[in-house]
Amino acid sequence: MPYASVAQLKAVIPPNDLALLTDFEGMDTPSDARLAQALDDASAEIDSYLGKVIATPLADPPHLLTVLCRDMAMHRLYVNLGHDMTVYDRLRKNATDTLRDIAAGKTAIGDDTGPAGLTSGGVAMTEGPERQMTRDKLGGF
Repeated sequence: MPYASVAQLKAVIPPNDLALLTDFEGMDTPSDARLAQALDDASAEIDSYLGKVIATPLADPPHLLTVLCRDMAMHRLYVNLGHDMTVYDRLRKNATDTLRDIAAGKTAIGDDTGPAGLTSGGVAMTEGPERQMTRDKLGGF
């Protein structure tokens, strides 16, 4: 399941670019199937970064993953056009850097799955070894 929808990807690509990016048959209509494939590929790459720290794919992904998925899919689509890739290369680099930081624990994944999601609720420990410093033992100080 991709982390972004075709509609979310279409919302950030200029309409005149949609057909250029996906219409290889010359029909002047964007191919939703090609957009979906780019999103699937980007989602699989995201899972490869996050799979060691959390169970993937996420059923309810945080907004950050939607943005990263869109950016990575746009890079995949635009790389085939031969345009100046500076902006899209930067989008991809920022996305992969963010994923590396999440995997390394340097940043939270966002929304409700941040550090609190990585720790257990647990119970406070109430038993342990005998205390070394008590009021009775420290009475003369």
